[in-house]
This record gives sequence, C-alpha cells and structure tokens, in this order.
Amino acid sequence: MKLLESLFPTNDFSLIAVILGMPLIGAFVNGIWGRRLGKPAVRLMALAAVGTSFIASLIAFLILDHAVQAAGHGHQRLYFTAWEWMHTNGGRAGSNVVIDARFSIDALNGVMMLIVTGVGFLIHLYASSYMENDPGFHKFFAYLNLFIFSMLVLILGDNLPVLFVGWEGVGLCSYLLIGFWYDHMPNAAAGKKAFIANRIGDFGLICAMFLLVHYTGALDWTGIQNNASILADNPADAYQIHVWPLGGGTYQGFFKFLQPAEPFTISAATAVGLALLLGCAGKSAQIPLYVWLPDAMAGPTPVSALIHAATMVTAGIYLVCRLSFVFVLSPFVMTVVLCVGAATALLAATIALVQTDIKKVLAYSTVSQLGFMFMGVGAGAFTAGFFHVLTHAFFKACLFLGAGSVIHAMHARIHDDDKAQDMRNMGGLKKYMPYTYWTFLVSTLAIAGCPLLSGFFSKDEILFRAFVNHATSPVAAKLAARHISVWQQPEWIGKAVYAVGVLTAAMTAFYMFRCFFMTFHGSFRGWAIGRGSLLSHPDHGDHAAASHAGHGDHDHGDHDEHGDHDDHGHHHEDLTVPGPAPHESPLPMTAPLIILATLAAVAGILNPAPFTHMLPLEHWLEPVFEDAVKVGVKVAENAEHLEYGLMVPGVLAFVVGLGLAWAVYFKAEGKPAKRWAEAAPGLHRAAYNKWYVDEFYEATVLSAVDALAETAAAFDQWFVDGILAKLSSLIVAALGTVLRTLQTGVVHVYAAAMVVGFVVISWFFVAPHAQASTESTPNGDYVVTAAPGMGYTYRWDADGNGEPDKPDFSEQSSVKVHLDPGKDVKVRLEVTNAFGRQATVEIPLSRPQAQNTMELGQN
Repeated sequence: MKLLESLFPTNDFSLIAVILGMPLIGAFVNGIWGRRLGKPAVRLMALAAVGTSFIASLIAFLILDHAVQAAGHGHQRLYFTAWEWMHTNGGRAGSNVVIDARFSIDALNGVMMLIVTGVGFLIHLYASSYMENDPGFHKFFAYLNLFIFSMLVLILGDNLPVLFVGWEGVGLCSYLLIGFWYDHMPNAAAGKKAFIANRIGDFGLICAMFLLVHYTGALDWTGIQNNASILADNPADAYQIHVWPLGGGTYQGFFKFLQPAEPFTISAATAVGLALLLGCAGKSAQIPLYVWLPDAMAGPTPVSALIHAATMVTAGIYLVCRLSFVFVLSPFVMTVVLCVGAATALLAATIALVQTDIKKVLAYSTVSQLGFMFMGVGAGAFTAGFFHVLTHAFFKACLFLGAGSVIHAMHARIHDDDKAQDMRNMGGLKKYMPYTYWTFLVSTLAIAGCPLLSGFFSKDEILFRAFVNHATSPVAAKLAARHISVWQQPEWIGKAVYAVGVLTAAMTAFYMFRCFFMTFHGSFRGWAIGRGSLLSHPDHGDHAAASHAGHGDHDHGDHDEHGDHDDHGHHHEDLTVPGPAPHESPLPMTAPLIILATLAAVAGILNPAPFTHMLPLEHWLEPVFEDAVKVGVKVAENAEHLEYGLMVPGVLAFVVGLGLAWAVYFKAEGKPAKRWAEAAPGLHRAAYNKWYVDEFYEATVLSAVDALAETAAAFDQWFVDGILAKLSSLIVAALGTVLRTLQTGVVHVYAAAMVVGFVVISWFFVAPHAQASTESTPNGDYVVTAAPGMGYTYRWDADGNGEPDKPDFSEQSSVKVHLDPGKDVKVRLEVTNAFGRQATVEIPLSRPQAQNTMELGQN
C-alpha cells in the first residue's frame, strides 16, 4: 500500500487517468480500426479496457480506504488535475472562478466507479457473445466503451462543468446505442426521443450552473459547499428571485391587471434546487421527463441493462447526493423531490402491471425504482437512496440480461421480433433455461423486497426514512428573528409518501412475479407461434429435440443465425424451418447472470438496517452527507422504536404482491386477470397504453412545437425570402438605376451635386438639436441633462407649468427634478445655438407607485 501511495499521492492521483483512459482507448481503437481487427480482437480490446479500468478502480478504492483510516473518520478526496481548463470572473464579489479539468475520488463516487466499471464489465462480457454475429460488432463496442468513459467523467469530475461533459457524453452515447439499429424506424425514433428529452433536463442543469457561479462564485464541489449557506441565509433583495412579476418589473397601462398585490419571490437556494431537479429528472427519468426511458429498450438488451442499471439513469440520483448540501437549504425543493419520486414510482408501477412485453415490464420497473431512489434522497435519507442505486444495479442488470437470454431463445424458435418478447408466448422456460430461471428468480425476489435480500434492505430503509424524516430549513430560526417567514414541509407529507411507497412495493412484487410466472412456469406457448410452427410436429417435445438435433448443438453462434429483435445480425434466416426448442444461453452470457444474481442476494449486508447497527455503507458515506443531514433533516423522536413496526407493511406488501401473482398467474394461469380486464376494459386499456401520456405530449407539446416550426418556416418562406429578400433586391436595383443616370461624366453636374450636398450638411449643423438624457435615483430624484452643441445655451421649465424657470438662456445644461411616488411632470427644454436659432423639446418624467417587497424565501 505504501508503494501505491508513493506512486499515486493524494493530490496528484494519476491512477484516475488510467480509470478514465482505458475505456476511451478501447472506444478509439475499436472505433477506428475495429473493422480490420476482427471480432476476437475487438472483443479482447473492449473487455480489457473496461476490465483494467475496474481493477484500477478497485486499487483506487483501497487507497482511498487506507487514506480514510489513516486520517481517522473524515471526508478524504484523491485529486488529479489533468490540465487547466479556463478561468473566469463570476459571482457577486467578482471572484476568480477556476475551472480545471480536475477529477477526484471520495467515498461517494468511489462506490459509483466500482458499480460502473464492475457491472459494466459483466455487461460487456455478456454482449461479447450476445452481439457476436451483428455486422456492427466493432461499432457497438466502441459506443459501449465510450459510454463507460462518459459515465466515469460524470461521476469523477470535481466540478460541475467537467460533470456536464460526462453528462452530455452519456446523452450522446445513449442516442447512439438506443438507435443502434437505426434502419428500424422505431429504434431511430426512440434514440431521438431520449436525446431530446434529456436536452430539456440539460437546460435546467445549465441554469443551475449559472445561478451557482453567480451566487456562490464557485463551481467545484468544495467551493460550492463552502459558500452554499449564502443561497438561503442572505435576505438581501439581490438574493431573492422574482418569479412574478418577472425580474421584479412593474406592469402599467393595459397590462396593469397582471401586477400582483405583492410580488412572489423565492430564495436563491430554491431556484438552484429546482433547476438542478429538472436536470436530474431528465437524466433519471422522473415525471414529467420519464417517457424516454421505456422506449430506450429499443436498443440491444445489453444497452438496456447498461442504461437502466449501472450508468445513465443513476446520474440524476448521484447529482442530488453530490449536491445534497444545496438541496437541504430549501425544504420546498426537498418536498418536490420527495413527491416527484413517489408519483413517478406509483405511476410507472400501474403501467407495469398490465404490460405484456417482458422488456417493457422491466423498463417501467426501472422508472418506478428510480422513483423510490428519489423518495429516499427527497426524505433526506441520502445513504438509503444511494444504497438502492447500488442494489438496483445488481438485480436490474441481472433481470435485463436474463430477459435478453429469454428473448434470444424465444426468437430462435418463433422467428418474430415482437412475439419473441411477448410474455403471452412464453411459459415453461424453467426446464429449458435453468441458469436463467434461477438467476431471474433471485433478482425478482430482490426487487420485490423479499426479506434478507438486497432490495428488501434498501427499499425498507427508504420507506422508514420517508416516514420519520422531515425536511426543515437550517436558517428558519435566524430569518424568523428578522420577521422573515420560510416555507416549511407539513409533517403529513412524509406519512403520505410512506403509504404510496408501500402500495407501490406491493405492485412491484405483483408485476415482477407476474412476469416471472408468465415466462418460466406453466406450459410453453411458443410451439404454436411463428412461421416455424407451421411445420412443427404435434409432439412438440420430440420435434423440438429433433429440430434441435438438426441444428447441431446450437451454441450461441447457431442461435444468432435465427435472428433476434435484439440482434440485428440475425435476419438472414430460413423462416420456413421450424425453430429449435428454447435452450440455455452460452457461458459468457450465463456467467454474468450468476455473478449479478449472487450480488443481488447478498448486497444487503452492506447496510442491513434494521437488524443490526453494523452499517458499513452508512458509516462509509457518513462524512459525505453528515453536514447536509445535520442542518436540513429532522428525524422524528423515538424513530428507532418505529423501525420494526414500519417494516411490517413493507413485508406484507411483498407477501400480498407475491401471493396475488401466484394465485392469478401460477395457479389460475392468468384467467382472473382476463376477467378483470373484461370487467373494466377502459381502465385496462388506459393502463396498457401508459395512461396516454405520450399521446398527451403529442397533442400538446409536440403539436405546439410543430405549429411553431411550421409558422417559422412559412415566415421564412413568405416574409424573409418572399418580401424582404425580393424587396431589398428591388431597392438595390432601383438605386443602381438612379445612380447610373447620375454617372454621366459631365463635370458640372458633379459640381452641382457637391453644392447641394454641402448645403444640406451645413443646414444640419446650423439648426440646433434639442435632445436630453435622464438619470433617476431610488429616492425620486431625476437629473435631466441636455446634449451639448456648438454655442448652445439653454432655458428650462422644470416644474412643467408652461413658464421658463429663468427668463434668459444660460449655460445651465442640466436640471434636477424631484417627484413623489405616482407623480409625473413634463420638463421643457429650449436650446439656442451660435446662429441664434432655437429648438424645443419636452421630456416626460413619471415615478411609479411605491412597491411593498415580499419577505424573503417563502420557499
């Protein structure tokens, strides 16, 4: 360890460059030379890049742990500055804002980098077999390596601009990977949808960066944290943001009805928090920007696993955790985070209940679980929310890869893209795919909240903290002493969110076991589906075996010849030949499933509350969150006595969800569900169609954008091109014609033109010009200053009574006028010049009524 610490000192921790650089090198090599290298070399390059990055991450984590142990229990960071990026002046104090390409590792992103590189490596290994016959093999792994690199930049960046580079990088890579098979229109549309939805969230993050540099004068984590208190603690008007009227302006005349009795203001902390939340909601698929994530499953299944489990969607949760010290400054923002998470979790769960596409069920499950994570961080339980990120990475990656394994086997039999993913065509796969079955079962138990598995511990901790935690303003008492009120979170909100969370947990158990029973139990329904079934022997089992034998041993390469909705390289198949019976995936695909399922089962030991007070993860992350929790989160009295009691509804939710799914889909083979759907067809259809949210966006937002685009196009076509361009060309042509008539070559005509021009210019200088400018002060004083000129003298009528203040002209070029609120006057200025010519102008002055500024920080 000493050797490593001497090689990589904490303030120049160049091992970060290895962690970041390897995936980038892999992307570069495979992207440039992949086609010539061949698939074995591409596979080796991609796996070696991410594997080396994981090993380096593990070493860095051990060094960090040693540094923490050596320094005692404290917040330690390992820094690496790649290069100086830029400097700028910012903030109200005009401080120098240093923005370097600087990276750091601390307790929070140290765990994140292990998740990204570790789970990312397993997904790479799985994909190396899954995508083996795809013609874009090298391109796929170039994108996949670039995705890992971008995510590492995002989490290891030591300031917001560097994080934003990674933030945009994962957005670009998601667009490339979701639309990887871009010749299929739905895939290309899904890629565009993800890209555009994330750009909306990015706007919020950009606004947050501007606000932070304006108010705190810093963009790095340490600088923001040191100056964050001023966002909520400064009652000066400059630290209030006028939500209405915009910018604190005043509406007069026809628009006076828009003027509120009192302006509505929010604190800078609330503005920054809401802007950050918009960015996080876009990246982590929360209401109203969640719609892109379910469509993201259009990409290959390894991409879905990578996006849904280990990388992109966790970025929003990570950012909330990273800037927890900003979020806790505003109880209003914390409440919004809490409620958005609860609403998203419930809405997505209701949609997942009735979906029949196995990947759609998992996609809406991801949205719902992300809602749980937001509930955790919104309740101020940042460790619990982050713990769910960790456990979710294991069981959701395993579930998606397991679904990919199932789809792969189904398509080999059915030869149909959509039907191969439809759970109604599955069933009975347990006996054909034992490894996939057992790993899928473990992960299903984990996400459903089975006691003692990882999902139980993380979800139960979120529910418990939602009930007992209460967001509170750290400066409420201080501002109250100045008669400034601050919005506080009602205590009932946490209890309501707890109830929603328990209901959603029951739904989760139901739809996940519905998916499990429909896929692996009962009779295999795939014999009668697809073109291959037309030639199938009535004895499906024997025929399947014969068919299977006819295909040889059917290793993974053989499967690839049968096509797959998830595998673009499988489309050159003979659809007249019956497909083989489903069978297990090869070792490179099942090994990641086994590892991930094991982690999903045992990861709860990292934070096994409430059974023990030995909480390694909470102890590890405590230095990161302790300041935020201390100042912005209040825990109910005797909360520890409520922990076991509050655990009971969570366990019951699992039992009820599992029992209902077993009764409906295992024992009764789905017949009760059909009767329920027939009894309430409208409700079932609405849930199946995702509550028509996409249609609503199509009819409102997208239609409005289309209309705006069409209007702009028509304006460009008819006004800019049709009128301005043609009119200007006509004017130029006419002027050219006139000028050509003047270019006669006759000298005396030119002399006459010069004389006329001289007269016009002379007249301009001889005539006086009465012009003035006005400056005002807040106390109602207005200073009117006349413009200077050759030999000018002035005479004023400052009180507007129609009589000059002095009878004679003088050199007094300015006059001062005081107005009471709501008064106006017309100042009259007379000017004479050296030629005795005179000009007059009236300058109207008006002072608005006095405004009563609202007290600071209602939020």
